[in-house]
Amino acid sequence: MKNKTDRRVLRTRRQLSEAILALILERSYDSITIQDITERADLNRATFYLHYGSKEELLVDSLETHFDELVQLLEAEANGEPPWGNPLHMQRVFEYVAENQALFRTVLSQQGLGYVTSSVIRYIAAYNERQMVLAQVATDPLPASMISWHVAGSLFALISWWLENNMPYSPEFMARSLFQLCTVGTYSAMGEGSQ
Repeated sequence: MKNKTDRRVLRTRRQLSEAILALILERSYDSITIQDITERADLNRATFYLHYGSKEELLVDSLETHFDELVQLLEAEANGEPPWGNPLHMQRVFEYVAENQALFRTVLSQQGLGYVTSSVIRYIAAYNERQMVLAQVATDPLPASMISWHVAGSLFALISWWLENNMPYSPEFMARSLFQLCTVGTYSAMGEGSQ
């Protein structure tokens, strides 16, 4: 049933996603129960468990759905470059975070979200690696997955810092900063020297 996504499944998942994202803006993640989510979504617990095994799975799926929209935009603009090859690509990420800052502030600032954090980094790393393959980037002597995880972790850390410091710089500045922080070391790790 998970592979077949008919309109009812999509509607139910959207209701659950909207419920958890709204609740997480109102109170701490740890205090949110499955019952709270299903009541907000106007669904029953059995329906929840048909789609998700836990609230962590729901939150990760909800965040990935958000990121999918951004990834589609980034992939359309990639022009055969690796994800960090152009500061404009990273600027789009920071603009997206700024547009959704309430959600990101809440998710990144709460304790007990280690599973979610690692899932978000895994998602970003997978995107990075796909883009590296599409761009046919040679990654000797380090594996592409290692480089992808490095860039994903750096992006995640920089976004966290930016939000914790009340976004003192523009998305453009943050993108250029990430570009400077990651590019030289990343290209060197790929055996290409500084670009």
